[in-house]
Amino acid sequence: MTRRDPTAASLAECAEALAVWGFDPEDDINLSHAANWLQRLGNDRQFLGDVLVDLLAGLAPVPADAEGLVGAGPQAVMLVPPGRGDFSIRARIWPSPREAAYRASGPAACGYGEAQDFASDVLSLGYFGPGYLGEDYEYDPEAVIGHVGEQIALRLVGRGPLDEGRLIHYRACRDVLLRDAPETLSVSIDLVHTDPAQGWGSHHTFDVARGEITDLLGHGPSESFLRIAVALGGEAASELATRFGASHPSERMRLVAWQALAAQASDQAARDSVWQAAERSGSRLVAQVAKAQRQQGERGVGS
Repeated sequence: MTRRDPTAASLAECAEALAVWGFDPEDDINLSHAANWLQRLGNDRQFLGDVLVDLLAGLAPVPADAEGLVGAGPQAVMLVPPGRGDFSIRARIWPSPREAAYRASGPAACGYGEAQDFASDVLSLGYFGPGYLGEDYEYDPEAVIGHVGEQIALRLVGRGPLDEGRLIHYRACRDVLLRDAPETLSVSIDLVHTDPAQGWGSHHTFDVARGEITDLLGHGPSESFLRIAVALGGEAASELATRFGASHPSERMRLVAWQALAAQASDQAARDSVWQAAERSGSRLVAQVAKAQRQQGERGVGS
């Protein structure tokens, strides 16, 4: 996307304009409107420094729900929390190898060197510095089941830095980004689409060289609660997990339910029975994992 409007807008003006229209990345007109306001915000070269100074000096409160955006990373600053208009706005600080944070934590902790897709649509604007170096890929979500080890067709669509003024639209469950550290400290501003259903979605990490899913991300508290409830025992918890495994609208929650039941099985035969039921539950993701678990169990018995 290219810069279209050279005028600047304040954070408050940008947030109000987006709240009135909402942010719907599936609608081209709405997406163009949102991109224009984000670029106008980026044209204000002082607003972010003023925000950071006020936060550090205690002159401005930390925004309500600032911790609510899971996955933003330790170097994220919430500017507009989720609320009106199905969006949030955050600034993300990208350390270079010269920074102490990079040297102390390493590149992975800063979000570098691991390819990930996106759980929600994001408009990212380069605001300050040369920007992180990105390799952008895409895949066909209809052709992907989503289990670890799955081979997928990743198509390279571009390489380059997110330098000042550059705006990129990353699409949920379709675009994959592999970042590398910028030459010097850089900052981006993200406009993130928010939707309650996103809490049940999944996103992944990839080995782009092998074209393979390496991890499943995005687990929420409900899954942990279900695992704990089943582990603590009780017929009601097992019945709930069985019902979730068969019919929950989130494939990820269905998988967690079967995993929780299998973890509490008394022996290999009982675990195999759980995974047999899971394989017939009607979820492609669950069926693939269940099949792999049964094969692993058969190998263990035969060894």
